[in-house]
This record gives sequence, structure tokens and C-alpha cells, in this order.
Amino acid sequence: MKNAINYFYNIIVNDIYQNEFFYYFDYDNEHYVLIAYLGDPSLLNELYDLHLTLLKNGVYVHQIILNAEHNIATIINGTPYILMKARYYSGKISFNNILAFSYLPNIFNLPLSHNTKNKNVKKSLLERVNIGDLWSSKNDYLEYQLSQLGHKHQLLRDSFDYYIGLAEAAICLANDIPQNMLKTVCHRRIKSNDTVFDFYNPLNLIIDGRERDICEYLKMRFFDGFDINSDVNIYFNSVSLSRNDYLMFFARMLYPTYYFDLFEQIISGKKKDEEIKKITNLSSNYETFLRNIYKYYRRSFNIEPIEWLE
Repeated sequence: MKNAINYFYNIIVNDIYQNEFFYYFDYDNEHYVLIAYLGDPSLLNELYDLHLTLLKNGVYVHQIILNAEHNIATIINGTPYILMKARYYSGKISFNNILAFSYLPNIFNLPLSHNTKNKNVKKSLLERVNIGDLWSSKNDYLEYQLSQLGHKHQLLRDSFDYYIGLAEAAICLANDIPQNMLKTVCHRRIKSNDTVFDFYNPLNLIIDGRERDICEYLKMRFFDGFDINSDVNIYFNSVSLSRNDYLMFFARMLYPTYYFDLFEQIISGKKKDEEIKKITNLSSNYETFLRNIYKYYRRSFNIEPIEWLE
């Protein structure tokens, strides 16, 4: 890998290290990471433009380094790699990391970098639109997966209907919320083992509602056994939210990404069935948490009643 870095980037590396996810080294008193890109190649130019826009506007993300041919990705042994100048290698993400991203303005209102390749960013492949439709498609896919492979997974069959019910309630709520809400920079998924490096990796970014990251973080923390009530209060008191922002926050907290992610890992054989008990054993506690938020909303906003939370 030293020779490849020298050849493609004109960087002479003395010592290079490797962990489970990437190669890393220091050069000229800076930290660098060479990471395999396993995502959609058609998104690379937009990701590159997005990260330049963030850097121009003082928002830290790792800086992507173009290779000697001015390409974003470099094919090494048949695999596309991307070199980044990074401030962080490790360390767990924190609530403050998540909260800072919640303050970002509408991404489409930020001044573009002069190096941006695509000047027309009013519409983006990275933007998540019509959340209700996306969730409905996900439900259909998971129901098909269960019908084809679920006979091997009794625990999934026993619990699936409950979480599909949560998802349907979330979809009904999301479909009643206007789709022209503020869109900002978010992450594809916030996971329990995410590091600060993952959080600031521009390859993990998408464009979606500002509540996306905080909701995924809170759900992750809850099912890892943490009390999230104080974090919810801090978020509500720190970020200016409209009525629709509050409702979309609740819809995302209803939607059980935590269950569906683990469902897919179990179906694919990456996790054992028993791990779903970590979630199902806390279902009553989480329902109580949802009910408390719902009662607050019913006092504060004119929303349609949700019978099972009354």
C-alpha cells in the first residue's frame, strides 16, 4: 500500500498502519486515512461537492484528497479507495457532536465552494424525499424477506407485527407533514459503535431533515440501556423547531430503525436470533417513553389522537 500511495498521490510514507476499516498514516504533521469506498459510484461527485461546501462554510469534515489524476477514487487491487486528511482516528461520538450538526442551516442556502464540480445543487441524489414513501417501501421489502426466510427465525416472526405496526403509525404521521421542510446535512445511520472518525467522514453524509441524526442517536442510546430523557429536553430547548419539526421528530422516534436494522442482520446471518431480545425486552419501556412525548405534544399542538398512546 505504501507504493500505491506514493504512485497515486506523490506521498512518500514511512510507516503505514491498518485497522479493521482503513489504512492510516502521518505525513507532514497531518493525519491521513485511506479508506475503501463501497458505496454508489454515481454519488461520489456530489459527496465531494457537499464536503467542499461544508469546509468553505466552516463545518469540519475530513478533507478528501484528489489523486494525481484529479480523481476522487483510486482503484487499488480492484477496489476503489479514497484518501482523506483527517483530524480524528477514533473516539466515540457524543451527544454534542450530534447537537452541533442540528444547528446547520438549509444546505441549499449555503454558498458553494469555487471548486464545486456541479453548480446546480438545488436537487441532489443525496437528498431524502418523501419519507413516508421510503418507509412504506422498506416495510414491503421486510415483509417479503420475512415471508421468504422467516421460517428459520421464530423470534422475528413473533415480534415482527408489533414493529410493523409502529412503522405504519410513523408513516401515517409523516404523510401528514409537508415535504418542504428544512433540509440539512445528516448521516446515513448513527450506530452504536460509530467513532468520531465515522461521524466526520464525508462519505457517510446525506441530505435530510434536521431531526434525522438526533432521533437515530437517541434510539441507539435507549436500546443500549441509557436514559435519554435529559438529552431530549436539551435538544428541544437548544434547537429552534417548528410544529412540523416536532411532528417529524416524533414520527422518526416511532419508526423502529433499530429493530429493522437488526432484523436484516439476522436474516442475512450476520447476527443471531437471540440478539433481538435486547430490543423486544425493552419494548414496554420504549412505549412509555413514546407515550410521554405524545402527551406533551397533545398538550402543545393540535394533532390527531393516536389511540394506542392515549
